[in-house]
Amino acid sequence: MRILNRSHTAPADDRHLAELYKRVQKGDELAFRELYEIVSRPLMAYCLSFTRDMDIAKDLFQHTMVKVFENRHKYVDGNLMGWIFTIARNTGRTWEAKAARFVPVDDVLQTMASPEPFDDSEDVTHVQQAILSLSEEFRTVILLRYFGDMSVKDIAESENISESLVKIRLFRARERLASILGPLIGPES
Repeated sequence: MRILNRSHTAPADDRHLAELYKRVQKGDELAFRELYEIVSRPLMAYCLSFTRDMDIAKDLFQHTMVKVFENRHKYVDGNLMGWIFTIARNTGRTWEAKAARFVPVDDVLQTMASPEPFDDSEDVTHVQQAILSLSEEFRTVILLRYFGDMSVKDIAESENISESLVKIRLFRARERLASILGPLIGPES
């Protein structure tokens, strides 16, 4: 059954979502895809209202959906949409706190990938070591994106993975680099 009304206030929709999520909890990928489609519009709007930046909102949306799937066994019967939006809110708050403390890792990576000389060799060494400390899947997407100047779509095609997975890996790799390089990149001025 396809839900045409994306509002989650109707009892039939709530029942359908509850049944759908029970299948998700059992690892049903098709059910997760359907849930993804149902919640994508309102959840993306919520993430965008948090960040007011489409790229960051997409990252938060993806991170939220990963958490929804990873924590599927923690959900107990109740308001599924409320639970999902709580995850999004908490993810958004974490993003806000990090954004207030750090210079974006993207800035550091873009500076490193720049053809212009980078004069602080100690900083270069720290960034290189941080990149090398990443898992192979994270290191690969970072290197392809920033040093290979490849788009998310191109990375997905070259690695034979979905664009969503590329975005998730980039998000997590940047998070990991930010935690490793925190003292180097310091607080924003």
